Amino acid sequence: MERAPRPAIQLYSVRELPEPLPDVIRRVSNAGFEGVEFANRFFEEDPEAVADALAETGVVPVAAHADLSAVEEAVEGANDLLERLETVGCDRVIVPHISPRHFQTRWAVRSLSYRLTDVAHELDAHGVRLGYHTMRHDLYPMFPEAVGTVFDQTPVPQGVANIGAQALARLRRADPRADLAEVPSESGFWNLLARTTPEDVCFEVDVGEVTAAGFDPAAAVELAAGRIPCIHVRDVAATGRFGTYDNADPGEGDVDFDAVAHAARKSGTEWLVYEHDDPDDPHRTIDDGAALLGRLCGDDDTDSAELAGSARIESPR
Repeated sequence: MERAPRPAIQLYSVRELPEPLPDVIRRVSNAGFEGVEFANRFFEEDPEAVADALAETGVVPVAAHADLSAVEEAVEGANDLLERLETVGCDRVIVPHISPRHFQTRWAVRSLSYRLTDVAHELDAHGVRLGYHTMRHDLYPMFPEAVGTVFDQTPVPQGVANIGAQALARLRRADPRADLAEVPSESGFWNLLARTTPEDVCFEVDVGEVTAAGFDPAAAVELAAGRIPCIHVRDVAATGRFGTYDNADPGEGDVDFDAVAHAARKSGTEWLVYEHDDPDDPHRTIDDGAALLGRLCGDDDTDSAELAGSARIESPR
C-alpha cells in the first residue's frame, strides 16, 4: 500500500540563522516540518541539547550528513560522530558528496562500492545505516576504460576530466535518440546501485542535481525504488550558459515536483527533505519549504502507471 512521505528539512538550508541548533529545530517544527536532517552545525553544538529539542518537539532526526572520510574515521574511533548519532537517536548517516573521479570509469565505481560496503558493515554494529546523496556528476556517462586510465596515470587536472565528462553528458542530451527519462546504464549512479545491496547502502536522490544533469528526477527515484528513504527536494533553473544550472526558490525552477512526489509514493520513500543551498532569506525559506512539502506530502489522487520494469537492474559483470 502506498503511503505519503513525511516532510523534513536539511538544516544546511538555514545555516545562516544565528540562534542555537536546538532553537532552529523548534522553529522548523513550528513551521510544520516533522523531521530534520543534520549537516555542519550538528558537529559543533551540544548533542544533549539537540536531543532535548527533538524530544520536546517530536521532530525525527532523519539523517546526518558526513563526509565519507569522517564516517570511516568514526568507525575507527577517531571522532565522536557515532556518539553524537546515538545521543540524538539518529540511525542514518549520509555521505553528501564524493569526488567525480570515483564515478568516471567502471573500475572507479567498483572500487567505491567496495569502500562503501566495508564502512556499511562497520556501521551495522552500531545500528547505523549508510547512505549516499546523489550529485549530477554521478549521472554523466562514464569514460571508456582506456580514457579513464589516461586520467588516472597522467598528471591531468581533475577539472579537465570533469569538463570532459560534462561534454559527454551534453552530447548525449543533444542526441535525438537519447531517452532522457531513463537513467543510462553507462552512468556512475546506475553502476553504484548495481554494485551495492539494499542492505548495505541506501540513496538520497537530490532531484535538483538530477535535473541539472539533464534527466528526469522521477526516473532516478523509480530506478532506485525501495532504496531511497529520503529525497532531497531542491529546485534549480537553467542559466542559459553552457547548460549550467543555479539554485532556485521552490517552484520557480525546472524541477517537476509533482512527478517526484508521485514517484516517491510508488518507491516507498519515507521522507521528502527540503533543501535550498543558497536562500536569500533563511526565515522565508523555512515557510516556503514547509508550504511546498505540505502540498507534496498530502493526498495523491492522480492516476499513474506502475513502476516501469526498468526500475529493476542487474549487477554488471
